[in-house]
Amino acid sequence: MMPLELWASPEPTFARIDATTVRDQSAETGLDVRLDDAERIAALGVSGSRVPVLWERVAPDDPHDCDFREPARRLEALRAAGIEPIVTLLHHGSGPQYTDLLDPAFPLWFAEYAEAAARAFPWVRRWTPINEPLTTARFATLYGVWYPNMRDDRGFGRAMINQTLAQQAAMRRIRRVIPAAEFVLTEDLQRFAAGDDAVAAYAEFLRERVYLSVELVAGRVGADHPLAGFLTERCGVNAGELAMLQRDAAVPDLVAFNHYPHSERYLFTHEGAPADVPSAYVDGEPAPRAGPLLRAAAARLRLPVAVGEVHVHAPEAERVRWLAQHAADVSELRAGGVDVRALGAWAAFGMVDWHSLLRRRERVTEDGIYTFAGPNGIPQPTAVAAAVRELAATGTVDDGGVRGWWERSDRARSLEQLIAMRDAGIPEGDHLRTSDEALA
Repeated sequence: MMPLELWASPEPTFARIDATTVRDQSAETGLDVRLDDAERIAALGVSGSRVPVLWERVAPDDPHDCDFREPARRLEALRAAGIEPIVTLLHHGSGPQYTDLLDPAFPLWFAEYAEAAARAFPWVRRWTPINEPLTTARFATLYGVWYPNMRDDRGFGRAMINQTLAQQAAMRRIRRVIPAAEFVLTEDLQRFAAGDDAVAAYAEFLRERVYLSVELVAGRVGADHPLAGFLTERCGVNAGELAMLQRDAAVPDLVAFNHYPHSERYLFTHEGAPADVPSAYVDGEPAPRAGPLLRAAAARLRLPVAVGEVHVHAPEAERVRWLAQHAADVSELRAGGVDVRALGAWAAFGMVDWHSLLRRRERVTEDGIYTFAGPNGIPQPTAVAAAVRELAATGTVDDGGVRGWWERSDRARSLEQLIAMRDAGIPEGDHLRTSDEALA
């Protein structure tokens, strides 16, 4: 088995929240102005880093006017430091203002941008055209969280097809320039538990949907796929489109799954309809754990896998615990023959307002491997930085016996409390507050 790669990467989301509002984490964390972040990443002893070369920042006004100077500086610095980049072209975005996820021209515009990026950086081997396409489509077209702020199956279907066409075309165009280019697909690693019989079938449907972005782009969704009927009957996708995706399949060279406590959901019936909350808050539910989910994904997809993002909103000792758990899971899976290629520590320089999925400007900052410093400060190493260095040197992390909030009994809330918090507009990410404080 190949040696395990260790990555350390910044949070770079550029999300269009609504028709007029965007959130740019590269700007808000200071990633776009600091000149020495590559040195900080190299100091961790890692071999790779996911690097944003984002469409919205490079070609914001004209698809034919690309300014790669800012990402070039970052990429060249990492290259000089001996860190291999995995380039991301769209990260929870819907593209610049002249397009969006539902635009028929979206795949073509995006593919042209991908080729321009490849020509700018012909030495880059690994590419992630679109980060978490399923997650982005869910948030934008099923939950109304991000633009175009829909709650519509047909919108979801169109967003998924457009992103899949865009990724397939992007990899074709990149490989025109870089024949040996590798496709690294990233996606959220989810779990769904059914709390009652009425939601059991829905939970099973959601378990199938976990793999949809991978199987669409790999050309594995035909008439016999479990979700073929959903896509054609509910989402307005026609059989010809699915056939085209099969014909133009782009099989990922690596699938990097991202795992957070809120990725695991508990479903139940509320007022006659399915509802869900993070399972981490439900008494009797197991604590979130990536190992079983990653094993199932590898068995289902029959592709090399990785853990692309390891980060949790918690004090630094508990963030070390989260990293230690994921490192232990990866080690166990690899010892059992599962082809896990990489483990990625995330949010290298922190993040802001993710408690509300960027919808609220409340300056709720989270430290990552380094402290959140914003555009004017200097990031400082946290205990996570020492843990990443330890992992790079020894393959293990000592968590000092700390228990994370997701493991402790005081994490649990009743379903009534969780529903009340939701109805009061309390973001799920405010998990460190008690329900009494949140509702006061």
